[in-house]
Formats: sequence, C-alpha cells, structure tokens
Amino acid sequence: MTSEGADANTPRCSIGLPVYNGENYLEEAIQSVLDQSFQDFELIISDNASTDATPEICQAFAERDSRITYVRHPRNIGAAKNYNYVFHLARAQHFNWLAHDDILEPDFLSTCLSGFDAADRDTVLVYPAFRYIDEHGNQIDQEHPSCVHTAAGTPARRMYEVLEGLGIVTSIFGMFRRTELARTRLIGSYIASDYVLLAECALLGKIIRLDCAPQFMRRLHDEGSQRANRTPDEVAKWFDPDTVADARPARRVSREYLNAILLTPGQSAFGRLSAFAYLAVQRGRLKRRAKRARRMKA
Repeated sequence: MTSEGADANTPRCSIGLPVYNGENYLEEAIQSVLDQSFQDFELIISDNASTDATPEICQAFAERDSRITYVRHPRNIGAAKNYNYVFHLARAQHFNWLAHDDILEPDFLSTCLSGFDAADRDTVLVYPAFRYIDEHGNQIDQEHPSCVHTAAGTPARRMYEVLEGLGIVTSIFGMFRRTELARTRLIGSYIASDYVLLAECALLGKIIRLDCAPQFMRRLHDEGSQRANRTPDEVAKWFDPDTVADARPARRVSREYLNAILLTPGQSAFGRLSAFAYLAVQRGRLKRRAKRARRMKA
C-alpha cells in the first residue's frame, strides 16, 4: 500500500548518512539501519572525499543491498552541504539523518512512523527517547539536557517553546515529514544552524518527543565533531572548508532567527509579528542570564 501520489517503488522512509573519514564506527551505523524491524526504506550515504577506509566499507554494503545508494564527492564540500545533499536525494515521504558514529535501535523507524500515525497532520518532526554511548558502545549515564517539544497551536508560540528547550539537539536526528523539511533552508554553514532549522520547523508545524523506550544511541567520543573541532575556525571549516569563522557567531545566529521568521513560507503577517515579539522576549531573557552569570563570576 502506497501513500497518495507515491510511486509503487518509492520507499516509505529515507535515511541520509553523510560521512567523512568514518571508518571506526561506520559499519555499525549502517548495520543498525539494515537491522530495522521496518524494512521499507532507502539508505543514502554521501562520502565527503574520505581518505580512510570509508569508501571500501560503503561500496561493500552497497553491493550487498540494493536499497543503499552510495555517492562519493571528489572533494570535501563540508558537513552542512553534505547533510543537505543526502536530503535532496531522498524520495520517501519520511526522512531522517543518521551520523556515521550513531546507532539506531531496531524499532527506530517503526516507532517514529507510529508516532506520525498518532500525531496531528501538521506535525513536522517526531523523535524518540535516546541514550548516550561512548567510543566502545558502553552506555554513559549522564543527565539529559532540555528536549525540544512543542504542540502549541500557533507558529510563534511553537518557535518560542523550541528556543526554550534547546540543548544538545538530538531531535535533529529524528524523523521529518520530507515535504515540510523541504520548505526550510535546511542546514546552514554556520554554528548553531541546527537550532535555526528547528525554529523553522516549529514555524511550519509541531515537533513531538515520543514517550517511548530509547530508540537511538548518540555516541560521545573525542573524534566527534563537537570535541575534535576546538577553535571557532576549526568549527567553521567543519561546516564549510571554504569559509572562515564568524567574528561574532551569536550575532549571526540572531540574524538567522530573524531570517527564519521572514523567509519561512506560509506565515501570516500577524504570525510573523508575534514571532518577532516572542524572539525579542527570548533574547532579552538570554541577555539577562548572561549578565547574572558575569556578576556571579566577578
């Protein structure tokens, strides 16, 4: 059974896996996709000109399973463009990103699909509970940060609630409704662009954190992008090798939130004004918190 307007050969789920020099964990990530209880998917792997064994690993899997599409770029185009590249190749009505060092539990796809089936039609993103693991796959017991969740009735309020819940945004690795994700600007080549993407999604619809057993394992290790890239310039180069670090990254992100309100389609004039008002309140609160923190350190 296919959805309305879908080709009989179109899978229901697309998983996009961007990778650069991922030989240490890549096989485990790919195998976790192949081991899903829900099997109607395609896996799109985009290799950012890796110099390790990544190409051989990907080619071996692609030769064994026709659902895998493997693309290798002739040069490193940066993480942001590579993440967006796998999305543009996706065909299914549902899409999720998977980092090369993370792992999906066997019921990840079926749990997210059930979440969409139970959710309102204006839901853009659903994601399950998760747990942290280390480089050896051992569970890390630590307090989870705030989690994004908003089922508010207005775009402005949803955006405000998303900004309130930002932390380590594992929600970005949840399952999106592809047609709605296509209306966003996707991942930008700047620090915290995943925050801005979530704000755009909230303007378009609801973001639901599913109440379920953990279905996703996020790996924390020294080779991961957050730890390996220590300076602003290293982070900027990770996003885009051809760019330089923003002199004032916080100002850049604030400007992108404004652009999100202005450029996200389907917003009424009143809705945009309300979103601007909520954003002003949020920015004021962040500034007050920063001032209090500075006074405490003085």
